[in-house]
Amino acid sequence: MLRYLKRLGQTVILSDGDAIFQPIKIDHSGIRSEVDSRVLIFIHKERMLPRIESLYPADHYVMVDDKLRILSEMKELWKNRLTSIFVRQGHYANDPALTARYPRPDAMVDRIVDLIDLLSLNPEE
Repeated sequence: MLRYLKRLGQTVILSDGDAIFQPIKIDHSGIRSEVDSRVLIFIHKERMLPRIESLYPADHYVMVDDKLRILSEMKELWKNRLTSIFVRQGHYANDPALTARYPRPDAMVDRIVDLIDLLSLNPEE
């Protein structure tokens, strides 16, 4: 999937979590090498947008996340410069209180692999 996304634009893994264990998980999964070591780990990634912009300047960003709160906060700051994509998986996916609390993202997918159809680039190209 990451190889596919890299064909669409510069792909950066933006993760939140423990500063010790999250990098280990990312390295062991092979994700870091797939994105040419473009990995950022913050405790609150939605609060780090100026830092992200300085490291990876762009006219437009696409954020894929399974947390509506994070997508909503990022969209509030970046507005039309961000396409927010909610992945309905994990324990946040079907919580009606959460889905009612935050604005609807720009797009939703059930699985990460569904990004291929959503972003409509032939994966064989």
